[in-house]
Amino acid sequence: MVIDTEVHERAGNLRLITRRYYVLWWTYSFGMAFVFGVYPLFLRSRGLDQFQINSVLAIYFIVTFVTDVPTGAFADAVGRRKAFILSSAARMFAFAGYYCAHTYIAFLITEFVDGIGTTFGNGAIEAWAVDALDAAGFEGLKDRLFSRVSQLASLGFMLAALIGAYAADIDIGLPWLLGSVGFLVSGTLAAVLMREEATRTETTARFDFTELASRVGKRVKNGVRAGFAKRSRVLLTLANALLFGSMAPYWLQWPQYVYDNFGMGLWVVGWLFCFFGLGRLLGSEIVVRFPPTGTSRPGLLAMVVASASALLFAAGWWGSRTAVVLVLLFGLNLCVGAIEPLGRSWFNEEIEADDRATLLSFQTTFSTLGGAIGLLISGRIADLYGIGTAWEVSALVLATVAPCYLALRSRPVTASAIVTAD
Repeated sequence: MVIDTEVHERAGNLRLITRRYYVLWWTYSFGMAFVFGVYPLFLRSRGLDQFQINSVLAIYFIVTFVTDVPTGAFADAVGRRKAFILSSAARMFAFAGYYCAHTYIAFLITEFVDGIGTTFGNGAIEAWAVDALDAAGFEGLKDRLFSRVSQLASLGFMLAALIGAYAADIDIGLPWLLGSVGFLVSGTLAAVLMREEATRTETTARFDFTELASRVGKRVKNGVRAGFAKRSRVLLTLANALLFGSMAPYWLQWPQYVYDNFGMGLWVVGWLFCFFGLGRLLGSEIVVRFPPTGTSRPGLLAMVVASASALLFAAGWWGSRTAVVLVLLFGLNLCVGAIEPLGRSWFNEEIEADDRATLLSFQTTFSTLGGAIGLLISGRIADLYGIGTAWEVSALVLATVAPCYLALRSRPVTASAIVTAD
């Protein structure tokens, strides 16, 4: 009877933590997604050319590349809750600043602020959730957890992007104000819902800037060393960087392709964002319904990456056939929807709790570097040869992700029964 009570209490705690994670990640995703469909079109409407549009987003990635590991170390040293609230606050002000900006320099400044805000949130909420679940007795792989949160994020992306697209038909800057309010909500919820162990000496220690700088610096040094110390971490980080480098230009280019080819209102972009979002949801659901074992995961990921590469290349090749391209891009998003939760779960299994936020930021650092490089190269190719050719080049880069996963086949991940927390 006592054992049954403990099991019941443990299951209840797991559900509570999981639901809080879902709510926090969903509201955070909702806030930033209002601008997803109209971001490049908004910048173009404010007088920026294609190179400037690409370089604004590249600045964002460069800022996150420089600050990701230090802010991840800050989250580990001071607390994931404080880091996430800081992230929401910074992004709230950055999105409001975007609405007021009308010059290239102003956009660079607001993008700089948003990049710093993003890095305070990168890894913080994920590290909080994973550690809280582990402390509550979660056992097994977390593929299902990350698949579900990916699905919820996709739903938030679709709904917010659709609202943002219709709002942009009224005022193309209005989605930025909606996003600012969304981050205010996510920060408020984080203050209420996120709980951390009071026994952690680092979060309960007296706040001192000198001591904080010393702790953060030490964690950055140790985190970078730990990131490169393990072969699996290096390969998974490289895979994520190549994936991001190939997909970041596509995310910026497809709304322009759609808007220019349909010649209709911005609402079309919002609906097509939902169409592609359904593909990501379906990919995540397939992972939930048919979860791979630890030993089959490398091969499965490599196969899905190869399929995504072929679909993106075909979309670039048949760029003049809009209907065909839309179907191909749906398939691409389905593949990405399966890749993301599997990759996130795998990387989390390769890191320890104390440095989780730092090492998650370590991975994100190289992802954003890949994104910045990919944006600048792809933007130049698009200017010279068109978006179709840029997608073909991105597809070739995406294909190089598969060998990174295949190289880890000889190192199987220990699989055990998955404890369902939702």
